Amino acid sequence: MYSKYRQIVHNEELKLGPIVIGVQSIEKALPFYTAVFGIRVESRDDHYLSARLGDGTHIELEEDSPHRFPNWEKHNVGTYKNSEFTVTNMDSLLKTVVNHGGTVVTPKTPRPWGGFGAEISDLDGNIFLISSSA
Repeated sequence: MYSKYRQIVHNEELKLGPIVIGVQSIEKALPFYTAVFGIRVESRDDHYLSARLGDGTHIELEEDSPHRFPNWEKHNVGTYKNSEFTVTNMDSLLKTVVNHGGTVVTPKTPRPWGGFGAEISDLDGNIFLISSSA
């Protein structure tokens, strides 16, 4: 039955690109992302910052600018980011979020399949899912 729903991927070059996070101000957002996510900045210009997490995940902080799609800010700043970040010590991470101006949207909550989940937001209201096994 599974094969009935299986799709053939014709583009074997397809891969996941960076996680794009829209922010009002890179300058104001950078201390939060450095402290909470541990990003390492690779490059930066007027409306764009490229960084990596410790595991190599590519993160981009981006501001609105004249060359963006219409409604870019509305669709990218202060929205739910459908990515799950894992951490070994959730309690410590949640404290770091608050200490750097973020918000704990949903506190550490047991998951039915094990482990814990929480939701946090940055200074612009971008929401992220955080999970831990303990």
